[in-house]
This record gives sequence, C-alpha cells and structure tokens, in this order.
Amino acid sequence: MADDELDQRWLDPGAPPVRAEVFQVQTSQEETSLLFGRLLPGGKGARLERRVLLSPVVAKQLAGALALALREHERQYGGENATPAGTIESPARDADAPAAARPLLERVRGLGAGFGFEKSFKLSAAGLQDERLILGVRTRLAAPQALIGLCRGIGMPEEFVAHFARALPQANTAGFGFEGDAQGGSFKVYLEFWERMWGRVQREPADRTPQELFLGFKWQARDPSRRALARYTCHPLLSIPAVQRRLAALYEGGDAPSLGAARELLALAAARVPGDSFVYVEAAEDGNPRRSFDLNLYKARLTLGELRPVLAALAPRYGIPGGALDGLMASAGNRPFGHLSGGVGRDGKDFLTVYYELEGL
Repeated sequence: MADDELDQRWLDPGAPPVRAEVFQVQTSQEETSLLFGRLLPGGKGARLERRVLLSPVVAKQLAGALALALREHERQYGGENATPAGTIESPARDADAPAAARPLLERVRGLGAGFGFEKSFKLSAAGLQDERLILGVRTRLAAPQALIGLCRGIGMPEEFVAHFARALPQANTAGFGFEGDAQGGSFKVYLEFWERMWGRVQREPADRTPQELFLGFKWQARDPSRRALARYTCHPLLSIPAVQRRLAALYEGGDAPSLGAARELLALAAARVPGDSFVYVEAAEDGNPRRSFDLNLYKARLTLGELRPVLAALAPRYGIPGGALDGLMASAGNRPFGHLSGGVGRDGKDFLTVYYELEGL
C-alpha cells in the first residue's frame, strides 16, 4: 500500500468504536496481530474485543504513522507528562492497593472512565512508608457531579468540596490518593491544570512565568478537620542547570539527604534524554512549613530498579534498614519510574518520595 493510499474516504463511517483498556501485539513471520480488549471487574483478566491482522508492510506503515501522530500531539498539547498518575489505562487489581485504600479504588473504578494507577514510597526519618497510591481520571471522561460525589464519598470536608467544584471546570485530570499511617491514613485529591498552562506556553513561548499546575486537597481519614490545601506551582521549560539552581534555592543552600539524591536522579534522567526539559513543580501548603519540589521524569523511561544505587545510599541517612528497601525493590523494581518529590514536609522534616507507574511486569 502506498503512503498516498492512506488518505482516502472511508465507506463505512458508522462502524461502532471500541475503547480499548488494554492491548497486546503479537507477531510472526507472516503477520502482526493487534489485540484490543477491556479489563474485567476485580482484576480477573481482560476480554478480547478486536483482533486486527496486518501484513509486515502495513504494520511498519502503522508504526510510522503512530509515531508521527504522537509527535504532533506532543507538539500541540505537550504530552501528558505532568499527570500525577502517569498513563491513564494502567492495570488495576485489588491486590495492588493497600487494604485501607481498596474502597477508594472501587469508587474510582465505579466511574467507568478508566484511570491511571500510580504507587509511591516515601523515605524519611519516620521510616519507609509504602502504603501510598494515586488514581488519575481524565475529567472529560467523567461527569462533574460524579467526581464531586466521589469526593464527598471519601469524606472530603465541605469547604474543600466547594473549592474542588469551582476549580474542576478548568482541570484536565483529577487524582484520588490515599496514604496509610498509624493514625488511620489520609486522603488526597488533586486537580491538574496542564492543558491550561501548556496552552499559555504554546501561545507565548517566551513567557516562562510560573503558574499553578495542581491543587491538592488533603485530610486525615479519621479526623477531616486536620486538613491542608496544597498549591503546586510549575516553572515551565527549565533547563537542567536551571532546575539544579531551583533545587539549591529551595533547600536554601543546605545539605539535606533528599537534595543529594534528587540531584543524582535528575542527572540519571537527563542522561537518557539529553537537551530535553522536565516538568518541575514547587509545592507549599497553607498553614504549615512544607516546602518541596516535584520532578516529573516519566519521559526518561527509567525503571525503579535503576534508582536502586542512589536509594540504597540514601536509606541509611534516614535510619532505614537496607532490608526494607530490598524487599520493596524485589517486588517493584521493573516498574516504570515516574516522578520524584522531596524537601521539607509539613512536619518540618526532610523527605524523598518516589512515584512509579503500576504497569504489567
């Protein structure tokens, strides 16, 4: 098939669409098979919806056309690398969520909109905390009242519900998070305004003015009166040296454990995509001393295991036994590394949090 034959009038535009949640590619000497399916409830596998058979020539043309389309999408919209929960069609099994977070997982699943599933672990003087997740939903795929109802269903304070509802029309992603702790855990809901910010950058590429990228609503599950509103400000299109300078300023010239680790991991990611930039965000919360950063490094395509030397050297500085980190790495080391946050938490103490995508191993 020649390239110009791809631009043609389709005779059956009424063919029903299929929204795939999972896919697989199989190939042989004679043909390539594209399998598209939907996930079954409760993490019980997937149902095959379509099988498309391609000759080697057509498969190669499709690969080239997809690559061009994705590059054009990223040129126009900046990709989706600011999304707090990585890609948006991650597998989601109940067993992948902490027991206390499974009701949240079920509520998000009940939206029927598809969602990203990102896990994380936090290193600090309090130890290694890994009962953490964020579930990201594209707001255009879910009814606003359903998202607001979900917030109320997990106990969001009404003051926050009103704020969430006002900001929701401008958001392109809503993230629903849970963090377990000895006090019963806490909920976190995020609104992301990536398309709004990226649109401004596209219109005015010389304008590097920082802009709010996320709003975070956080409260304790057992005592919603203990809550915090977090604001995440993006510094767009920073070079790697500029990010290093922002980090140094954030830590006010100190030598906190998380700063050294952040610098090493940034250098590791930068070596994978030389000359590129990463989404850099700084966070603050009303009424407490939190001062932290978030670096989205998905585009470097690192795995969690590749961070191991840096994290293994960092753990003793927080008094974390090496065996605790080893166990986590053994179970999740091949997962895609997503983003990194660190700095001073609301308790005034240094921390580093590593986020990774829940993706089939």
